[in-house]
Amino acid sequence: MSIFPYVYYMVGSFNVTTDDRKIAFYAGIVTSAFTLAEFSTGMLWGRVSDAIGRKPVLIMGLVGTAISMMVFGFASSLPMALMARALGGLLNGNIGVLQTTVAELVTNKEHQPRAYSIMPFVWCLGSIIGPAIGGALAKPCDSYPSLFPEDSIFKQYPYLLPNLVCVTVLLAGITIGILFLEETHAEKRHQRDRGRELGKYLVAILFRGEDVARGMKNTSCTGDEDAKPFLYHDDPPPGYDCLEDPDTQESPAPKQPIVLPVETKKSKGFIRAFTPRVKYIILGYGLLA
Repeated sequence: MSIFPYVYYMVGSFNVTTDDRKIAFYAGIVTSAFTLAEFSTGMLWGRVSDAIGRKPVLIMGLVGTAISMMVFGFASSLPMALMARALGGLLNGNIGVLQTTVAELVTNKEHQPRAYSIMPFVWCLGSIIGPAIGGALAKPCDSYPSLFPEDSIFKQYPYLLPNLVCVTVLLAGITIGILFLEETHAEKRHQRDRGRELGKYLVAILFRGEDVARGMKNTSCTGDEDAKPFLYHDDPPPGYDCLEDPDTQESPAPKQPIVLPVETKKSKGFIRAFTPRVKYIILGYGLLA
């Protein structure tokens, strides 16, 4: 969101055309390149998250956005700016993955409305702060000559500073994600996560002392109580129980599931997804856009 205040002037500095109306047209293309690329790869990243897990996809999305913003800050031509924006969209089409992660993380239905409300709240907050950063930090040599002299790199790349600030925020998010984000995929969540182990170790050093930290470091992932699925719920949903869990070894055999014909799944599965509630949500997003 930080590019919107200065993208018109940035495109104008490329000297592509002298017609103000065409500058606005090119600026619109640069702006929409991200959204178009994100739309094109949304379902692909969903499939990738099913294969390798939610956490790697979300972190890769942040890394891709950081790379995109760095390239965009150094852009000196219209094709380079377009490539940078498209690259960010291609690597960050993970809105669906993020919503799925929240659904898998917050299994208590009473807590889900509050959990889902966090995402639009943070997005709106970024929509306020982002343009403010972009407008305040673009062309720093002109706005703050005492802090940014004419011979600095920001004179050659006048729109680099706001992108650097945004990349700093992204790096903080990447670090937090690696250290503390929990994998929620039903099959991948039991795998060892060295990032979370390091995060717990660092927290133990800061808040519990080195002795506790040393003990946590030597604890394997499979023996960690936090790694058990649905730790805070007495009755986990079917399909999320670990076969090696002693609590589930003596449980009665599950009932034989009803198998539907394959043709019915193929022919009606996609259509059934469009319930009235889903249609209203799509209509609402369309009107908003």
